[in-house]
Amino acid sequence: MNKRTILSEKNIAGYLNAKAVDGFIFEIKKVINVTEITKYSNAFFVYRAECLTNQGKKILYLKQSDGYVKRDRKIRINPARTVIEGRKLKFLESLIGKKIVPQVLHVDYHNYILVLDDIQGKKKILIEEFNRDKVQPQLAEEFGNFFGKMHGRTYNMPLLFSNISNQNKVNFIWRDWVMFGAKKLIKEEAIKKFVKNSDRAKKSFVWGDPVYRNIFVSKHGFSVLDFDFAMENDPALDNGIFLAHWLIKILEEKVAVSKDCRYFIKNFIKAYVKTMKSFGISAHEIKGVIKRTTVWTGIYMVSRTDGRSGSYYKNRPRLEAKIRETGLALITRSKNKTADWYASILTK
Repeated sequence: MNKRTILSEKNIAGYLNAKAVDGFIFEIKKVINVTEITKYSNAFFVYRAECLTNQGKKILYLKQSDGYVKRDRKIRINPARTVIEGRKLKFLESLIGKKIVPQVLHVDYHNYILVLDDIQGKKKILIEEFNRDKVQPQLAEEFGNFFGKMHGRTYNMPLLFSNISNQNKVNFIWRDWVMFGAKKLIKEEAIKKFVKNSDRAKKSFVWGDPVYRNIFVSKHGFSVLDFDFAMENDPALDNGIFLAHWLIKILEEKVAVSKDCRYFIKNFIKAYVKTMKSFGISAHEIKGVIKRTTVWTGIYMVSRTDGRSGSYYKNRPRLEAKIRETGLALITRSKNKTADWYASILTK
């Protein structure tokens, strides 16, 4: 068997110019520039290639795993997860259409390389917008529709791309990571009870990693990427992780920003419920999803302060304590002003 090609900034031009990427709907005439994407890219190697084609200039992204997590070589991962993600992206595109998720231009099964189109364009990455206190209240309904459509169309349906062994591995890795903090701080019986309840729930196709470093936004729209952790699971976990970003921002106690965050959460939930209903999901089932969303939000918030990767807020101890306290209150249903407000909005 031929030796695998390991991508680098130096060899990508040769890789793209070779016949290794047959199947493109355009011809690459010249690779102008190649840059490795290092910011917010933790697990996989990602490269941005600016190309001249017979259809004009195009930006391509190449994604590859070398069998380990990029930021920590001790953490091994199956390099085939890259091409499995390609199947998931194609499946998602069939659900929601183009423009929101990257289009898969080529899958190299031998070298475990994905070639994707440019989904960012002129959009800004959401994590950096949050750092500027721009929490995108105008996009609440669009996001609610997106998650509602993704979950509603696949609710309680077997998915054709599924591989049980891979699904179980992804689920185990993800759960071990996201629940690490909660398991440290809460009685084991309480966590097991919720996990059992969530496992019994009807499944949907879920993104699994809907964090703000994987989202690009403009004034009128958004696009998303990184579906390596996509799987069949409780749709509440997607909602919980996603909405936690806005709830954490409320805890910074900036009046105008908090108001926008509360607006976002309210209108996201309204749009999500409406879209789920449009796919025939019963009010009872939706109520269960929303109720579990509150707990998954708390679990994710605790993972940001006491997680396997350490605290993301250790340099802001006052905020860190508030995030932890609010997250724990959502899990245990103990009294907390912000947690009580959030739960009331989601479950009313």
